[in-house]
This record gives sequence, C-alpha cells and structure tokens, in this order.
Amino acid sequence: MHLEVTGRNIDVTPRVEKRIRKLMSKLNKLLDDSASAHVILSTEKHRHRTEIIITWRDYQFTGIAETADLESSVSQAIEKIHRQTLKQKEKFTARRRSGRKAVSAESALAETEREVDEPRIIRTPRSAIKPLTPEEAALHLAETGEHFLVFHDAERDRVAVIYKRKDGHYGLIEP
Repeated sequence: MHLEVTGRNIDVTPRVEKRIRKLMSKLNKLLDDSASAHVILSTEKHRHRTEIIITWRDYQFTGIAETADLESSVSQAIEKIHRQTLKQKEKFTARRRSGRKAVSAESALAETEREVDEPRIIRTPRSAIKPLTPEEAALHLAETGEHFLVFHDAERDRVAVIYKRKDGHYGLIEP
C-alpha cells in the first residue's frame, strides 16, 4: 500500500510516520497493493485531528478522529477504516457466494417439465379491429412486418385473420 503522510501545523517526524505505518499494517492484510492511503495530521490548540483517506479499486474509505492525543486519534481513525473495509469485503464475498447457486439436475428437470405441461398466455395486446379488405390487410401486414393481423373484412362483414406464410405468400382465415 502506498502511504503518504501530511502534517498541518505539526511536523511529521520519522518516528510518527513509522508508528502510522505499523498501525496501518493490519489494513494491508485486507487490501492489496493497489490501495493508496493519505494520512493528514493536524493540530489546533490541544486537539489532534487525524484524517485518513484510502483509495482502493473504485472505493474510497475515510476515517476521521479527533482527540487530545495524536497516537489515539491515529488509532481511532484506522479502526474506523478497518470497520469500513471489513464491511466492504463481506459484501464482496456475499455477492460471490450468492451468485453461484448449485442447481440439482432433478430440480431443473422438474422445473422444465412444469413449464412444458402448463401453457401460459404471455402477452395479450389489445388493438382495435379495423374494417379492411383482404388486399388492404395484406398491404398493412407487409408495411408493419408483423406475422398476422386481425381485421374486419369489409367485403363479407366478418372478422378475419391474415397471416404471412413461410413461403412468402399470405394466408387468410375466415371463421
């Protein structure tokens, strides 16, 4: 993990940086080498504030702590980030586990048999039946590219169905 330590109104000594690296080592176990961390230490009067921002993959973890002691603020901020990373890792493993469900052959076969035995109506579009001649209906069918058309035959005053056959011609069904 790439670590950058910045001090605002405080000098970052090698001892402080070494202590931060030691505390951050438990996060190295959770995150791979692609993670980068930016630690910002600041001091105002008797308050020590630590802000840690870790970027890993597409995620950003932030931990902010403010105490009277610099070391305790660093450890509190790291603990906050540790909880965030554990939560994110649990989400990853939960997604991975739920995505791969084992399906037994018997249950898959029973499900396909159920689907075959029970025919269902998937969609029933509603449309107004237009009074057309069979020739007009064939033209309308050719324009729309549909497979069939229910229309009111104006010549015979009946409902009829015209459909496109596999050979390219049109078939007419009159009840």
